[in-house]
Amino acid sequence: MARTKIAVTVGAANRQPEIIRKMALAGARAFRINFSHGSIEEWRETVKIVREIEDELGTHLALIGDLPGPSVRVGVLEEPVDVKAGEIVKLVLSDSSRGGAEKVIPLPNEAVLAALRRGHVILMDDGLAAFEVESASSSEAVLRALTDARISSRKSMVVRGKDLDLPTISGREVEIVKFAASEELDYIGLSYVRGEHDVAMLRGMLLSLGAEQTSIIAKIEVPAAVRNLREIVDAADAILVARGDLGMHFPLEEVPRLQSMVVRESIGRGKPVIVATQLLGSMIWNPIPTRSEIVDVVAAISEGVDVLMLTNETAVGRYPVEAVKWLHKIIERYEPGITPPKRIIDPSEDIRTRFAYGVASLAESLNAAILIYTISGRTAQRIASFRPSTSVIAASPSKRTLRRLMLLRGVETVEVSSKTYEEGLSELGRMLMSGGISVREHTVVLTYGMREEPVHLVKIIHLGLGAEERRMDGESAQTA
Repeated sequence: MARTKIAVTVGAANRQPEIIRKMALAGARAFRINFSHGSIEEWRETVKIVREIEDELGTHLALIGDLPGPSVRVGVLEEPVDVKAGEIVKLVLSDSSRGGAEKVIPLPNEAVLAALRRGHVILMDDGLAAFEVESASSSEAVLRALTDARISSRKSMVVRGKDLDLPTISGREVEIVKFAASEELDYIGLSYVRGEHDVAMLRGMLLSLGAEQTSIIAKIEVPAAVRNLREIVDAADAILVARGDLGMHFPLEEVPRLQSMVVRESIGRGKPVIVATQLLGSMIWNPIPTRSEIVDVVAAISEGVDVLMLTNETAVGRYPVEAVKWLHKIIERYEPGITPPKRIIDPSEDIRTRFAYGVASLAESLNAAILIYTISGRTAQRIASFRPSTSVIAASPSKRTLRRLMLLRGVETVEVSSKTYEEGLSELGRMLMSGGISVREHTVVLTYGMREEPVHLVKIIHLGLGAEERRMDGESAQTA
């Protein structure tokens, strides 16, 4: 099984049950709903389809809901505005524009317009259009086009390198969070995070809604997030490198460096990390990726990311299933020859983290698989954060726990019936000896979630040569 997980975005092009089923069979283990698009009815239908496919296939699939965040978009244009490099365009405070001889772009956001200064560089349409501010007032700004461009209604807009003082969670997003909580989504992606306070705000909302099992993915996409990276990584449950928005706020040649920095910091702090945007961008229109895209994916795998996320490739692309198959093919081909960066244990870490490090180190020294009985999933995440090279299987009676573990590199899951730690460990042992759980290693380290007790159980089982021998003579296993 591939260790690096695949997440896909569900959109108009792939919301059909058969396509979602095929993507899951091709290797997708997390499904993302972009709350910037669609309606509550469409989102609810997506949740229903994914959960039905999960039951049908007997696997665990994570659901991620991505909040829109305080994105800035131009207003409604009666007709697109075409400009050539060097031409002058006006940005005016308005909801809409009717066109005319003057090239005018409406902006229904007074705070953004007031923040503009001469020399600021404005990017629109995912960075395809660039303008420099010549002059600005509270009601309009005069821009000089730096590129040829066509601007149409509701295109995104950023001011390069500038953090705009906009609320991270708006009134509309409060309602979206309530929807996500009611549908028991596994993760919420928080957009335009600037510091730990943004994560704390969402965490408080989830707790007030009784949705403490919904985890938070902090998206690193604005300058403030880069400056405050460590505190954000510590506050969130997972981190996402949003390369598209990073490329709008920073020069494009800086994006690979920023990606590596965020991945290293996340691994070092023991948090799962996702890389997204244009992994296989050409597959929006073509059935095969480019050579450079394959190299980009291999580079991300080499950095040790937990998840590779497809966005437009599956949400609006013509070949969503083929994109997943190609991503899985690349992972399978190159992953066995890659040794990802390891997390280094800090002596000041708490006892739970040091215990997890000990289990991972013991398993590697014995070339043993790791089987973990967990209720909350935290011990499984701690062990997985040390990137053991052997098999890792997490077992739990909770589907919600197992779904969240789908974002962890190298972790497979199995559902068990036991409700206590001792019973869970015994059930895992029985499943192992009967062939109900299969691992490639001949030795297994079994353990369970850390509890408040002076002695913690770690069991080592030598399996012998194969599953058939274990079924015939289960008593021959050596246990320590």
